Amino acid sequence: KESTDEDVEIDTIAYSYMASQALFTALELGVFDKIAAVGESGMGATDLGEAIGVAGPRLQTLLTALVAIKCLKLDAEGLYHCSRNTERFMVSSSKHYYGDFLKLQMGRPFQHQMGGLAHVMRSGTRIPGRVEDSRVPRWFEDPKMAQQYSAAQHYGSEDTAKTFLEKQRLDGASQMLDVAGGVGALSYVLVGATPGLESTVLEIPSVCRAAEEIREKQPAYVRHRVNFVEMDANVLDWPVEDNSFDVVVMSYVSGSVPEPVIGKIGRASCRER
Repeated sequence: KESTDEDVEIDTIAYSYMASQALFTALELGVFDKIAAVGESGMGATDLGEAIGVAGPRLQTLLTALVAIKCLKLDAEGLYHCSRNTERFMVSSSKHYYGDFLKLQMGRPFQHQMGGLAHVMRSGTRIPGRVEDSRVPRWFEDPKMAQQYSAAQHYGSEDTAKTFLEKQRLDGASQMLDVAGGVGALSYVLVGATPGLESTVLEIPSVCRAAEEIREKQPAYVRHRVNFVEMDANVLDWPVEDNSFDVVVMSYVSGSVPEPVIGKIGRASCRER
């Protein structure tokens, strides 16, 4: 098989689904936490199986996959150790941990649906037998899913917002529009760092409801300057007036909505400053 840096790696893409499933499963079972808890000595498959309640043969298949994708290392004595990045990012006691972000924003909401993507593309309906078979699109109608996904998205986006501030200050702006802003991570960070700035977050109803819990945890001087307005970005129903904002921010929107909607979102342009 020939490949170049400019060409697609077919096998990498095809097999990455299996790799991601191994990672998500290990997170759900607590594999990395249990192994990290014993320290440098490592942990055998039998002890690990007892610790997480998984039978040997099934666990061995998972462990083999985790070693293959370099999440775990297997030493000469048959003991498993977390890799450096796994210990840093996938062990819940680490200050750099973001396993919940992967579980709640990628693993649980989407992975079980990916196998039926061709069906969805052809029919425009959801996958029979997995979720209710109705017309697609309202995301996160299940309040629990909306809450889990939104919380993961919030904490995963705070660092992105802080990085944005390092490159772009908003001093002098008074009104910001945050399109599909989730539960407000970007808005809270930017408003907190910009005196006088207020933000309007546009989101679907279920996410707006999920935002209430996180909103209550924000300092009062920030909380009262971020407001949520219900909007479904999949329809041409724009709930705010054009040219009424100093700043418009959008993240992960253009690739997730129908093409005619993108232009309308773009026309909610900023007023001159």
